[in-house]
Amino acid sequence: MASSSQLPDGLWEALQASSSKSRPDAHPLSSFSNGVADVTESIDGEATNKHDLLCPRPECRSIILKKGVATLKERQSIQIEPSDIPIHPLLPPLPNSSESMHWWLITPSPMSFENIGLSRPVESIPLSPSGKLFKLLACAECDLGPLGWSEEQGTEFWLACSRVAYRNN
Repeated sequence: MASSSQLPDGLWEALQASSSKSRPDAHPLSSFSNGVADVTESIDGEATNKHDLLCPRPECRSIILKKGVATLKERQSIQIEPSDIPIHPLLPPLPNSSESMHWWLITPSPMSFENIGLSRPVESIPLSPSGKLFKLLACAECDLGPLGWSEEQGTEFWLACSRVAYRNN
């Protein structure tokens, strides 16, 4: 047993190796010439994510969701930014709530994600379409968000296609 002042053999090297590990290449949706068509593939007749979804922060690039887990849906935009917090410069603004946009739908639980954080129910934004409070989705590694939303106690998790990065390899 190592004393409290000694590290076990190989621990320091393992920690150094993980901190110097290269981050995956991340591409924003805007870099794909055909938009969502370039980041989807059809599996059993449904459009799913063709690439791993990553945190868009260049210093992070944590894998949020593995390839093939989400389903592409077009639905009404939802205002998910609390009115008292400015939008982070890495996150594109979402369209007005009267417009439609593309979302990644992940079900049935947050356990489908590789790395996601959920906020407490947020009262400073409008209620969801069903009248429930929102929980906001953010990168669990660096807290960048909101990347998407879920209803409180919901089983559907929605990521904005434009707010995540894609591993294109």
